[in-house]
Amino acid sequence: MIERDGLAVRLLHACMEVITSEDELAGLDVAGGHIMVEVASAISSSVAASTGDVLDLFDDAARAVSRLGVSGGTVEFWDAWLEGLAEGAPGSDEMTVDELRSMLSLGRDEVARALESGLGDAAALEVLVAVCDAVAASEDELDLFDDAADAAEGATEGSTSVAAVSAARFLRGLAQA
Repeated sequence: MIERDGLAVRLLHACMEVITSEDELAGLDVAGGHIMVEVASAISSSVAASTGDVLDLFDDAARAVSRLGVSGGTVEFWDAWLEGLAEGAPGSDEMTVDELRSMLSLGRDEVARALESGLGDAAALEVLVAVCDAVAASEDELDLFDDAADAAEGATEGSTSVAAVSAARFLRGLAQA
């Protein structure tokens, strides 16, 4: 089982991984890199302030990003991904590995829908496809987060997409318990 508080710590690590990657992200796109720091900071603040269950963690994060008042493929990707994750999040203080797999799949699907509507970033969707494939094949909870991060990093090799690279950094941080 994945406990809510443990997941909150992982989310904070994930945000810090993106924030500390600001120079790398700004090297791809100066404005996009700085916006990603805003996005990660908003997610981090919402996670730190959230007192509810797993669903509340992701609902709060999605609301925080949607309230930033900035636009572009990177923000649209994060908005869609967080909305999809929240859609699949259980309304309890723990979740199973299968529920996490479902959340990640719903997040991917929401990003795909946004992309079909002309919003988001195709390279970031490729990252989520690779992550969902890796997570589906993963044997246990401990390997699942590392497998997701490894898949994301592999999918972003040579990428110039701030959304894709930031997602890979986020997932690497999520692997830190």
